[in-house]
Amino acid sequence: MALPWKKRIGNLLAGAKPRSPVEVYLLLALLLFGGVTCFLLPVGGGYDEETHLIRVWEMSSLTFLPNEKLGNEMPFPAVYWEMSYRRPFIVRAVEPGFWEKYRGLSLDAHDYIYGDVETRSVYAPPLLLPQALVMRYMGRKFQLPALTVFYACRLVGLLSYLALAWFSVRVIPFGKWILAILAASPVAILQASTISADAISNGIALLFIAASLAIAGKKEIRWKEWVALAVLFLILFWGKLNIIPLAVLPFLLLKPSQFKMRSGYATLLVTAILLFLLEVGGWNLFAYSRLSTALERADPVAQVGFILAHPLEFVAILAKDVWTRGFSYLLDWIAIYGFAYWPVPVWTYPLYAAGLLSALFLKEKEAEIGNRTRIVLGIVFLLTYLGTLASMYVTFTPVGSAAIDGVQGRYFVTVMPLLFLALACIPAFKRIQLPSLLPATLAVTSLLLYTAGMYLSYHVPCGSQFYRADLCYQPNYKNWAPDDAYSPPVSDRLALRQEIIAECDGMTELRVWVNATGADLNGTTEFTLADMNEGYDVINVSVPNSDFPSGDWYTLTFQPDWGSNGKFYLLTIQGGANGPRIAYSLRPEYPAGKLFENDQALGQDLIFQTGCIAGWEKIRQTGSP
Repeated sequence: MALPWKKRIGNLLAGAKPRSPVEVYLLLALLLFGGVTCFLLPVGGGYDEETHLIRVWEMSSLTFLPNEKLGNEMPFPAVYWEMSYRRPFIVRAVEPGFWEKYRGLSLDAHDYIYGDVETRSVYAPPLLLPQALVMRYMGRKFQLPALTVFYACRLVGLLSYLALAWFSVRVIPFGKWILAILAASPVAILQASTISADAISNGIALLFIAASLAIAGKKEIRWKEWVALAVLFLILFWGKLNIIPLAVLPFLLLKPSQFKMRSGYATLLVTAILLFLLEVGGWNLFAYSRLSTALERADPVAQVGFILAHPLEFVAILAKDVWTRGFSYLLDWIAIYGFAYWPVPVWTYPLYAAGLLSALFLKEKEAEIGNRTRIVLGIVFLLTYLGTLASMYVTFTPVGSAAIDGVQGRYFVTVMPLLFLALACIPAFKRIQLPSLLPATLAVTSLLLYTAGMYLSYHVPCGSQFYRADLCYQPNYKNWAPDDAYSPPVSDRLALRQEIIAECDGMTELRVWVNATGADLNGTTEFTLADMNEGYDVINVSVPNSDFPSGDWYTLTFQPDWGSNGKFYLLTIQGGANGPRIAYSLRPEYPAGKLFENDQALGQDLIFQTGCIAGWEKIRQTGSP
């Protein structure tokens, strides 16, 4: 008896299989925590979100070559600059009236930015196409409020990633729970929930890995599978450069004997190479020619020449980077907030790691995985991991540098699945009995902590101190470069005075970035912090120059002032003949106060921070938050 047409279509969409718990988990985790992240993360708070938004705006006019019309011909809505979390030099909690202030503003509410407007987002157009369509119709055509359009762009990116990740879990023949937990990691959700090319690029990488394993498990490769692989290569080469090394995976997994058409393996290889040259080579040739600020200090051609001339030294540089920074990359791959402005609750890391590792021990009805497949996954993992480091060395690092610049843990979202899938279905693991809900429970708890920390960090002043034991240090500098500019040596002829407005109650520390290199170690320097509201010195001490560091914080401690919030303080630093140098900001970054050299106001500020007792410790000591 024929199935009703509605049921037949439903079975077709669902692959004629029942929805599994792992698929339900993935959908709920991405919808719930991704949706919350879309709204908790401030506007422009995601990695490179500003430059991706500019590209979305340009593409919404159906201009797909980056920087073709930006500027006077296509100015950018200034309202997004006004709302952006990245614009102020000091990072603070989002202002309480943000929604009321901006929710009704149109795209042209603050006019447009003309002239010098450029995007560094030069990736293939499909990676930002859904967001560009939202901007085109909700923004340009229907003139919805700018904030509404912005969050709609975030949500459509999240849904695009969700669809790719869900289908990846659907088709992968083994390690479904492993892939689901990896696809819904805190950082994967962060990247999927911001306006970023990473949402679709990461989803493409997961799909390519899963589908390659599914096709490789077939005994025979016919035209249907051949076309599917060609389409996978077509989609893969839309992605960011860090996922391109995945292209070797099918060729290592498949054997030429599996292909039932003549020269099937060879024609697939030729097709992949042609698509690579057309999509990756061709697109980047056009795109990067439109970018004037791409590489800054780097010179890719000269760097490649250095690598070829010093291969052993380059290998040593890679090894040193893995050894010294590998653990840091691992932590940032699990969880980080945008630009690491705020700390993540520490229990996020072990809970997520425990959830992922426990997924290795689950007994699932899945296809068996052979040793050859494990070896291939391990090889491709090493290739993509080292390839990620090498790509940053070539494109971002000064020629011949002994360290690799610009590597971030989020780049490994598409790399780590290869490692954990290589460990899937090991028979020894299956002998250990674990509750089937344990991986999901641990992973969800990790995500709960992550999103709670996001709310506290971004929306509650000193909110991070509700899950940290240290003081609340302010100001939190966006551009952290304390060693780039220093005062002349403090002396009896040069006194520094910095105006300070405290931003929290319970101030009990003041620290200043000091460099005592070259100072007279037998001399002393005087620090005075005056409460200008109450008219007394909070602290007045003479410090031996030998006690100062050579480029680090020097901290002054005093009794907590539980009414310090909003108070006006004046810090004075003066000394003998040749005292230490004090770090200056590169520009006037602290609008609440001025810096004076003697009586001369400067266009810079001291690099300083006040430390307040906050969070649970403040409640414990005072009985109130």
